Amino acid sequence: MVNIMNDECRIMNRAKHGRAVMMFVAFAFAIGPASLLLSQQPQASAGAPLYAVNAKYVNGMAPGYWPTAGSGLTLNLSSGTAYCGNPPAPVTYAGGTLTLSPSATNYVYLNPAANCAPAANTSGFSVGAIPIAKAVTGASSITAVTDVRTWSNPNPAAMSSSGAVQISSLGTNQDITLSPSGTGASVITNLVDKGGQVFNVRAYGAVGDGSTNDSAAFQAAYNAAVAAGGGTVYVPPSSSCYLLNTAINMTNATFQTVIHPIIIKGSGGGTGGAPETSKVGICGNTGGIVFDVTGSNEITFLNVYVTANATGLSNPSTIGLYAARNSSDSGAQGIRVLDSRFNFPIHSTGSVTTYGVYLYGSEDDYFSRDNFFADAPLTVTASNVSGLHSAFITEATGSQSETQDFFYSIETNNAGVGPAVTFEGSSDMILTGHSWESTTNPPYSYALHFIGVNNSFSTNWRQEGFPGFAQIDGPMVNARFHGTTAPGASTPLHGVEFNGSGVRLQGDTFNIVDGYSGASANAYYDAQANASPGVNIIDHVYFFCGSETNCGDLNPVGNYQHELSWSGAYGNPNPTFKAAGTGEVAKWEDPTAGTIGTITFGRNAPSGACKTSSIYLNTIGSTGTTLYVCENSAWVAK
Repeated sequence: MVNIMNDECRIMNRAKHGRAVMMFVAFAFAIGPASLLLSQQPQASAGAPLYAVNAKYVNGMAPGYWPTAGSGLTLNLSSGTAYCGNPPAPVTYAGGTLTLSPSATNYVYLNPAANCAPAANTSGFSVGAIPIAKAVTGASSITAVTDVRTWSNPNPAAMSSSGAVQISSLGTNQDITLSPSGTGASVITNLVDKGGQVFNVRAYGAVGDGSTNDSAAFQAAYNAAVAAGGGTVYVPPSSSCYLLNTAINMTNATFQTVIHPIIIKGSGGGTGGAPETSKVGICGNTGGIVFDVTGSNEITFLNVYVTANATGLSNPSTIGLYAARNSSDSGAQGIRVLDSRFNFPIHSTGSVTTYGVYLYGSEDDYFSRDNFFADAPLTVTASNVSGLHSAFITEATGSQSETQDFFYSIETNNAGVGPAVTFEGSSDMILTGHSWESTTNPPYSYALHFIGVNNSFSTNWRQEGFPGFAQIDGPMVNARFHGTTAPGASTPLHGVEFNGSGVRLQGDTFNIVDGYSGASANAYYDAQANASPGVNIIDHVYFFCGSETNCGDLNPVGNYQHELSWSGAYGNPNPTFKAAGTGEVAKWEDPTAGTIGTITFGRNAPSGACKTSSIYLNTIGSTGTTLYVCENSAWVAK
């Protein structure tokens, strides 16, 4: 019984609820659908038109300036707010009236020239005016009003008579000033770049037409990057080259305390091919240095192309990149040149010498996939061997630390007065790449030139066109020479020339392959081509003779010669190696293995048992040198 009563109660409640819903719907239709919808919309002033929102806006500000016809030729305008002025700022209108012209179409607008006060004319809306309404009038009354207020984004900007665009100071990150430069380009002076601090040289006035001097624009872009704490100086493609008539000053006198990581990013460069004369890039017309980074660090040149061979240059540059230590003993560290090209005139005679890259007292610099075309394409020196100077800052003097520079896949081309690569007083260097000498009789005889003491040097290099692979004028310690020499049409001199009694060879390997099958009449590794005595010290040194039957003539003059070894390629098991003084020839072949053995230099005659495949050269004694050969485990003088 209880359950039946509960069910009846639930049925009655549902019926009451249904009747209530039906009564509400009937009431809604009784008062009218328009009244029902109005209750869901924002309220507007009495008589004002209804929109999908509260009311129209003017210039992104608050609603207002509602135009309605008054008596006679009077147009009523409600209050409103708009941006106006220079710099722009909100202006408030309290509301008022305008008297329109009779028998015409009147264009009603806010006039920026009058602090955005309402105005009207019969000719149309002018540029910069803020439209309000079009009102058609008869002789004595307004016959129609068309509201032309439009939605628009906030645009609190105005242009001055001089062309400067000024932005309202209201809001976050809106305090921006754009000022025209001398060439007409606009320069953003205080916009925070939230995309990575890119400074386009064109934004600072660069033209890139090959005739306008773009040096000031480049300098301004670089200075802006420094002021911002670092960034990218972008050199975009252009119809011609960017002409630089003065050097770009990237020097730094306070290297240790002021660091600005900056990338100079171009649109051309890389390795391979002949030195172009018309490629779009940077035309160096400075008569000297193009980029001077003395005392600086953390500067990267990426995909940059610089040429001083373009047609029409009146004062061609002679140095592409100059990186030196400053007078406070700092700088030229962390310089990186990647996928870039420096192309300069080549001279076979005269007093002018061009340099692609010149490093003086630099450390921890990195070069990769670059082309250097010049009389002396690449010079790395600890004591400013060529005596070059910055135009902006005083360099260090004397011998400096020149360590840990790395050169990968470098391409050089020259026919001039210098070698392809020069290293002077360097340590811990790595060099790989290729050099090409484009003449058959160049003024300089060797691709690689080593001056002074060079320690821990490693190279894998291919040279073509030069008569010789390398010239060594001083001590070479713990060096590794690997590569190929392919001389040009002129008679090859030597693979490596050791020049003077100051040469010391300690812990070195010379594994240089002759690119041609025929053997040269000259010694492949030689110390006899000059008037000076031969190598002073030989200690743990190995030479690969390849197919050269006349492998070496070192003519040692010192009293410390220890563990010299050499070997030939297949088919050349017994190359000649003169290493015991004038006229002494040391040749030996292991009869069992068919390879060349080892000759060991010492102060005294050998003693004790020996291995079968060993020979020994005693270089000290009143009677000169004596060669000892191991026979039946005993040393036998020959």
